[in-house]
Amino acid sequence: MNARRHARDYERLIQHSESLITWAAITLMTRRITQRQFRQAGQAEPRPPIGH
Repeated sequence: MNARRHARDYERLIQHSESLITWAAITLMTRRITQRQFRQAGQAEPRPPIGH
């Protein structure tokens, strides 16, 4: 639930909701890519910062 804000519709404008969804997708994909690269290199996966 890193994108809890999407659980409810708090935004007044559709464009705001769309941009938040895009931002959440970008964040998710970059995490997946970096985790995959660390696994392929045989390194320990980086841990997310505390509070995330």
